[in-house]
Parts: sequence; C-alpha cells; structure tokens
Amino acid sequence: MSERYERNMGRLVELKPGGSQDVLDLQWRDEVARVICVTLVGSAAKKGLVFNPAACVAFVQWGAGEAEAEAEIDYGVGGVVFTLPASSIRIKAAYDTNTGATVSTNPTVLIGAFACVGSGDRHSRLTRTRYVDAAIAAAGTMLFEVPAFAKAVRVMAGDSASRAYSLDFFGDVTPGPIYTVHVPAGVDAPLFDLAPDVVSVRFTNTGGSAIPKGTRAIFELGI
Repeated sequence: MSERYERNMGRLVELKPGGSQDVLDLQWRDEVARVICVTLVGSAAKKGLVFNPAACVAFVQWGAGEAEAEAEIDYGVGGVVFTLPASSIRIKAAYDTNTGATVSTNPTVLIGAFACVGSGDRHSRLTRTRYVDAAIAAAGTMLFEVPAFAKAVRVMAGDSASRAYSLDFFGDVTPGPIYTVHVPAGVDAPLFDLAPDVVSVRFTNTGGSAIPKGTRAIFELGI
C-alpha cells in the first residue's frame, strides 16, 4: 500500500446519538481499481452489564477515475467485513438512532473502520436498516426509502402471532404501488425481493391494534 495517498488510513471515534465523523479516506496515485477489504469496527452488544441500544451506520463512497458509488451499511454488533473494487474509498460513521426505550445517560459508542488490499475472504451479510421510533396505530402507515444496492427487504414489526401488515412497493414514475403484499398474523416476517425500479416501500398496519415502537425495515444489500 506504499503507493497510496494517506489521508486517513482508519481510526476509532467516539460518537453520541446524531453524531458523525470520518473514519477512513484512502486514494491510490494511479487510480487503478484494487480489491479492498474493509472492516467496520462496530460497538459491543454490552457496555459492562448494560445492553447497548446504539444503531450505527457507515456512509461509504468508493470509485475509480471519474466513476463513484455510494452505499449505507449497518455496523451491526461488533462490525462487518466486506470487499470493494476501488482506487479511492471514504467512510463516514454515524450514530443513526438509539433503539432503547430511553436514551442512556452515557450513550456514547466507540466505532471505526480500517482497510487493506485483498479480498479478505469475507462472509458478512450487508444490510441497511430503517427504524421507526414510535408506535404505529391501527391503519397507520410508514414510508421507507429504499437504499442504494438494496435487493430485498424484511420488515420486523411487533408480535408475529397477533400483528398483520401490508407492504406497497412504489417506483418513481407511477403514482400508485407497483405491487402489494400482505402479511397476516401468525406468519413470520418474510423476505421480499425488490424489483429494480422500486424506490420506496409503504408499511400499513392492517391489524386491529397499535404496533409498539421498534418496527424496522431491514434491507439486504447486493454488495
């Protein structure tokens, strides 16, 4: 890696809810794409004896020459490892939300990233999760934006034994949904493939009671 511009090889940063910082910034002189193995260093599941409710995300930009791509990737518990073809890569870490009932009196997390050349034989499943920080009333709706590189989505909401919901999949041209699926009570949350032209997903609570705080749409990424 001696032929790189070393602006930021990687580091750990301490973040509070809503905070963000750059954790990686690399560029090679010849602009020829290499296979880069990236490790996102996530926060632990616990801080001492207290569970850590932090949900953090990496905003990743990578490319070669004039072409550049962007993606949002969950840090998850402990972190993830993935590979990208690139001659430059930049990552900003952000404290996306706090999934606990209340924000801890000491909600800071320590997260970061580093990179090396090579595939790393990675096996991580990459996701981007959208969270709902309030209950969803009966007949209530929530719109989830589809992140870049998403290929499928699973919505986790309430107790599967009693909740029911529908998902409307929208494109950016037609005013109505492209297609709709219904998930009845008693059925585990299915994974739905996303058509290439889907840009948003609308969740509707079709059950008879409110769904508590904690609904989330987990988008699987094709990276």
